[in-house]
Amino acid sequence: MSIFLDFDGTITAKDTVGELANFALQVRASEGADLKQEWDNVVRAYIADYSAHVDGYHTGPEGRSLPEHEVEFLREAKDVETRSLGRVNDSCLFRGISGDKFREAGRELVRKGVVKLRPGFEAFVKERIEQGWRVVVVSVNWSAAFIEGAIGEVEGVRVVANEVREGDGVVVGPLVLNRGGVREQRNMTNSQDKLDVVQAVLEDEGLEGRPAIYFGDSTTDLECLLAADTGFVMSDKEDSSLLQTLRRIGKEVPHVRDRNASSRLAWTSNYEDIPNERFILN
Repeated sequence: MSIFLDFDGTITAKDTVGELANFALQVRASEGADLKQEWDNVVRAYIADYSAHVDGYHTGPEGRSLPEHEVEFLREAKDVETRSLGRVNDSCLFRGISGDKFREAGRELVRKGVVKLRPGFEAFVKERIEQGWRVVVVSVNWSAAFIEGAIGEVEGVRVVANEVREGDGVVVGPLVLNRGGVREQRNMTNSQDKLDVVQAVLEDEGLEGRPAIYFGDSTTDLECLLAADTGFVMSDKEDSSLLQTLRRIGKEVPHVRDRNASSRLAWTSNYEDIPNERFILN
């Protein structure tokens, strides 16, 4: 009875990290802080760090032929994401920007068409909620408030993502990953974090063992897609990086129009092609 969706590239047509950063850069510039060069340095450092992880990993893509191989590779990149987030925090890009401002930015970027939602998303989610499904967005995006603003026309959706702490602008992880008096802040940055969030949400809501469907577009979604009863890959083409990875580790991923009743994975570029009968609850 649960539907989990990634945000960037899954609900939206494209990744929104650049738009989120541009919004923050404009706000900070209006306050007299020109952080463009510092932000460019953050981006370059991340690209170099991730490339070093890929190049230095003990097994290349051709040798990662099983799901557990790829999961290990993805999990070992956690340090890359953590270091990058540290640089984002050190840049002070989000300092002083409130949650309300992030929500308004999300609404405005969608209204202006700068951020586009995938065709059929709003109608799809509204119909699922009316049918009794719980709908949760699980995203490594830095601002849950930004996501809430972008999907503001769709009521009844829970958003679980990182959040920008008002005041110092530090990106903190969602509460569901930081309960029980943990000492070290855990941000949601990779596929393991997402899977842990999905499992925690199901446990919190007493929905373990009930149908769970996952939508995602990138390798940060891989573990959730494999664990779900049904996984839908959102992609504009049949050979996206995620689709290639899934097929490399032995998973069949037909287009949603070609899937049969036994298919656990399928791909589509929109929400309009997804058959309604999959979601009718008995």
